[in-house]
Order: sequence, then structure tokens, then C-alpha cells
Amino acid sequence: MKIAIINLPWNKFGKIGVRAGSRWPHIRNSAEINYLPFPFFLAYAGSLLKANGFQVVLIDAIAEKLSYRRFLRLIRKIQPDFILSETSTVTLEHDLRLLSKIKQVMKSPPIALCGPDVNIRKKEFLMTHSYIDYILVEEYEFTILDLVSRLKDGKGVESVLGIIYRNKKNIIINSSRPLCDLNKLPWPLRDGLPMENYNDTPGDMPLPSAQMLASRGCPYTCKFCLWPQVMYQGNHYRVRNIIDVVDEMEFLVKKMQFKSIYFDDDTFNCGKQRMLDFCSEIKKRKLDVPWGIMARADLMDEEILENMREAGLFAVKYGIESASQEILDGINKNMDINRTTEIVKFTKMLGIKTHLTFTFGLPGESKDTIAKTIDLALKLDPESVQFSIATPFPGTSFYKDMEDKGYLLSKKWSNYDGHNKSVIYTEILNKNDLEYAVKYAYRRWKTHCLQKKSLSTSKPAVNYYLRLVLSSIKSQGILVTIWKTLTYLTMNFGLFINAIFNNRLQDAYKYNEKTCLKFGRLKLAFSQSGLNLFWDNSRITRGSGLLSFVTLKSGKMHISTLGSWDISKIAKNKLVAVTKYGILSIEETWLIEILDEKQIKIDINIKAQDENEFSKFKLRLMLSERYKKWIDSWGEGYFPLINNMSEVELRNSNTTFVGLRGRKKFKGQLPTVLFCNFGENRNVCFSVKNSSVYLGAREIEVESRNGGIKLIGSDTLFSCVIKIVEEDFKKRKKR
Repeated sequence: MKIAIINLPWNKFGKIGVRAGSRWPHIRNSAEINYLPFPFFLAYAGSLLKANGFQVVLIDAIAEKLSYRRFLRLIRKIQPDFILSETSTVTLEHDLRLLSKIKQVMKSPPIALCGPDVNIRKKEFLMTHSYIDYILVEEYEFTILDLVSRLKDGKGVESVLGIIYRNKKNIIINSSRPLCDLNKLPWPLRDGLPMENYNDTPGDMPLPSAQMLASRGCPYTCKFCLWPQVMYQGNHYRVRNIIDVVDEMEFLVKKMQFKSIYFDDDTFNCGKQRMLDFCSEIKKRKLDVPWGIMARADLMDEEILENMREAGLFAVKYGIESASQEILDGINKNMDINRTTEIVKFTKMLGIKTHLTFTFGLPGESKDTIAKTIDLALKLDPESVQFSIATPFPGTSFYKDMEDKGYLLSKKWSNYDGHNKSVIYTEILNKNDLEYAVKYAYRRWKTHCLQKKSLSTSKPAVNYYLRLVLSSIKSQGILVTIWKTLTYLTMNFGLFINAIFNNRLQDAYKYNEKTCLKFGRLKLAFSQSGLNLFWDNSRITRGSGLLSFVTLKSGKMHISTLGSWDISKIAKNKLVAVTKYGILSIEETWLIEILDEKQIKIDINIKAQDENEFSKFKLRLMLSERYKKWIDSWGEGYFPLINNMSEVELRNSNTTFVGLRGRKKFKGQLPTVLFCNFGENRNVCFSVKNSSVYLGAREIEVESRNGGIKLIGSDTLFSCVIKIVEEDFKKRKKR
């Protein structure tokens, strides 16, 4: 029996849409021209059928860029015995027209319709669409297997759970099928699909990239979320076996030669121990591949993110939705916006790229909350961002609320796109307000990115624009690239002129002189993002430079880069920086002093209002990727490749200092940097490793072994010295 499993083509005014695999089916805009999710449900169904002896032809017409005519020609050529097609609310009317044409040219094969839409699950639907034979409800992999097995054997379908079918003139709705055990599903079918065309790569992960699932569902109850409510029978959460997940990763990387993996789970990071086990398994196998995830920020903590980064986490998507805590509470998001903001900052600090999503039009939305949400997006400064209009899909509690309140403007399902059209209004905002909000947000974001990258003749900026042009020429041709370039320059001409004549070109490493210390060739700059070092006007630190971690026994943590610092220069060679961290009721003070051109002393003091028991104190110094060697009191060694984040084994585990060995470079010299002198009777241990692939930095970390200290009042946690050493390379070479 030959079964055709299809994701129908979807073109509109020359633009291509995304359907199967997308939680938000829509027509792609210019910013996501290469975005294409993998059709997981169809691929898992195809794999399961194939494993049970059926002949399967999986056609993703969108991925294969098939026109309507070529698609119909291909179906006629295949001559399937059964057709399974996935639809969605947005594409329903479009898909039905195309399926009716299939039935006209091929009258014999039964057609089954499935997907995240509740309209097809009504009795009236099969009554009015005679060319559709079966409806598969909710997740359907085992449903389609059960159905076609019985049809093949000539048996009735009365006992097949999860289907709606026609029995003469009667429409029969069978009982729902229980959710499946994910570990009983084979890996999704990828053979025969244009795998190089699937692209969901936050942070520009390396291509080609494969998409995977390690879980299904979400334990939370967000009112607007489609798949949990329409496909998974509510807030159920199921996971795959960790070993099997990493086995699939290993297969995709080593056998199929993919260069990155993206986990498109509804919520990847549920269960702390599960996350740690997953990271441990990747590190155990030395699976050197960057990967990305869809996650909830408030489920992360320091330990999880640190382990994920060491295991190769490259990028993460966080759903923020709104800057208003009241709005988040109103949609049952159950997420603390302050905690979320801290975790996003910490994620970025680790060098993990972030993609943040926001939506306008949720209950309680106003022009003020929209403005605050846009401001938050710019303040968090992710690698990329998505703004959309809240869309109440049928079957969600959000849709029911809007319908009950009379806030729905349309039931024309093709308008339920969320990119450009609003199908709702709120107590305060009308349709035009919400549509304008998205355009305005993207315009603010574009301006923000332009100012951040700046019009510059520096080598990084020139390389950036050159890569952009070459990528456009390759994907769209030279004429389209010229047109886009001219349009871009025309639209942003005012910004360029303003930047040039007002000297507002951004330089990430220009700091306020009031927060800088200088002594000869050494410069120290303290900012809200960390402490950075310069030698001979060349920045030798990376990322946040020097930062501290304070962890309580309760699990709560304070990271220096997450606080708002009050910085003041108390002498020509001294800075004092103070930050208060409300959640822990502690105050952290840094006293920074340049002793001479080659020595910096740093004292870190903690003041606690309430009694707290500390479990961990850490300092981390992130230095340039140009350093190739580490050094301790017994010897030295080379760093592994920059994408290997495993910890280096020091020669002396009880060393009193650790550093990075200087080297010659094309212009000048990279000095040796030593991290040492942690005061008297300080029980500390050192570690050296690479930072993330994104930051490309070398990392020195020192951790206090004096855990379990109960502190109320004030105490100096760390007192350290950073030394700069200029070596004579001629003498080194002779030795």
C-alpha cells in the first residue's frame, strides 16, 4: 500500500508560507526568507508507517519549492493508495481548494486531513466537504498507522481511536486516542526530503542544520499557546530517553554531516536534573556540535546554563511576550518578568546567543505597555527578535475569551496570520493600533541594530556588510541585492547622516572616562556589563571581562553583571563600584586599584542585611581568543580548539596562580596575564577552559572552597591581583 504524506504548497503574492512544523503558520516576511521549520508530525508518521512495512512517499512541497502545477503533476505520477495532508487554521480554505483539485484528477485514493485546527473536527465539516474521507484528531502518528492497517486488511474503522469518518450519510466521531509514548516512535523520516532547505537557526548557527524534538508539550497553561491545547490535550509534558536523543544527535552530525542541531520543543528545559543529564551525556561522548533550543527563561539557573554552554549550547529562544507582569499573569504565563530579564542577561553574558519573542494585543494591553515591551526588547539587546500580533486560534482559551467578550473582528481564517493583520481589538486599542505597533517595533529594532553596528570603516563592520551582500547575491541574485541595498540606504539615509555629523557611531569599547583608570599602557574600564582590560590600546578581555558569582545554599544566585552599578572614581588610580541585589538582600562592593602599570588589585566585599548561608563564590576572567597557552605554578599547556569547552587539566591542582601565556602578534605583543594573590588563608581552586563558541574567549575561573559560611553584616569575599607580564620572546625562544 503506497501512502502519500504531504505538506501542500502555499504561495501568496509571490511569498511562501510555513505550515507543517510551525506553531504559528504564516506567510514569511523579508526578515525570515530562509526560515523553514521541519514537519515533525508528518515525518514521524512517515517513519512509523515505513517501519511497519508501508510504502511511504513524503512530499514537503514548501521545502521543495514546488509550484501548484508541478505538485499536482507529481501526485498524479506517484498514484498513491492513500493521501494524508496536514492543514492549519490559516491555510484551511487554501488547502481545501487544492485537495478538491487532487480529488478531481485522482478520484480513487481516500484523503485524510490532520493538523492543529479544530474547525475540521466538527461534524458539519465532513458533511460539507465530500472529497475529505477522514479527519485525524490531535497527534496522529499511531492513528494513521492504525487506520491504514485496517484499511489494508479490509477491516472496519469503528475501533480506530482519534478519527472522524463518514459512514454512509452519518458522521462518526470516535473516542480520542491517548497521548503516545515518545520512546515508541522511530526517529523522523528524513530520507528523500531536501534537508538542506530546513532552516531554524537562531544566532546564525552553522549550516546545514538539523531540527529535533526531545520532548512534547508544556506543563504551563498559557492561554494563547496552540499546540498544547489543540494537539496535546492540555498541559501534558512528555520526554524522550536522553540516551536516544543524543544517539540521534550523534547520527545527524557524524553520519548525515549536519553542522548544528536545533531543538524545536515546546519547552525544552523542563526538569533540572534532566537538563544536567543531557549535558553530561553530550560531554561524555565529546560530541562537538553547536546546538540551540526553545526554552523558558525562568526555568534556567546558573548551573543549567553553565552546563549547557560547556556542552555546546550556541543559541536559545526565549518567549517573553510582554514587559507587563499584569499581562503575563492574565494569560497564565506564570513567569516572573524580573527573573526572566536577569536570566536573559546571564545567558548573553555566557556568550550564548538569544532570540526573544514578543506579542502585542494580549488582554490588558495599552499603548503604554506596548512602549515598555519595545523598550525592554531594546534594553535586553538580543541577537534577534520577533514581534507579532496576538492571534486567538480556535480551540485555545484565548479564542474563547475574545469570542465571549465580543473582541473578535473576523472569522475569515486566512486573516489569522499575526504578522500584519489583527483579528481582535482590546478594551483600549483598536485593530489599527495593534498593526501599527508591530511596524513601529520593527522600525525601532532596525534603528537599534543600525546604531549598534554603525556605519563604520572598521574591519569587523566592513566584513559584516560584505557577508550580508554576498549572502544576498547567493540566495536572491545580483539584481535583487542591488535593489535591496539601494532601498536600505534610502530608508536609513537620515540615520547615516545623523550618525556621521553628530559623531554617534557606536564603539562597544568606548567607556565613560569617569569609570576608567589609566596607568601607562594599562587601561581598566568598568561599565554595567563588566570590567574590561586594555593593553597598548588593544582590548585583551572578552565578553564581560571580569565578573563575580555569589550562590546561596538555597540555590539563589547573584551575578555581578545582572546588577545596576553605582560607579565612582575616588582617586586617580581607584574606583569603587556598588550594586544592590534585592532578591538576596545583599550589597556587593568592588574596590579596584591600579598599583602600577602591570598590577591591578581588586577587593570584593559582600554586605548582607539578613543572615545568608553561602555555598559558592566565584570570579571569572574572560580573555582574548588570541591566547594559545595557559600557565600555572608547575608548567604550561595549549588550549584545545575554541569550540571545545571542556575544562583543561592543570599541571598543579593546588596552584597558587593561573594565567594565559603571552605571544607575539602582527602589531605589538600580547602580554602574559596572571590571576593570583587571593589574600591570606584563602582556600581557592582554579580552572581554565574555553568560553562559548559565540564569544570565542579563554576563561580563567577561581572558586572559593569556603562554602557554608553564614554571613550577616560585611565581609571581604575575594582579594586578588591581576598581573601583566611582558616576556622577552627572544630569550624564551633560546630556552
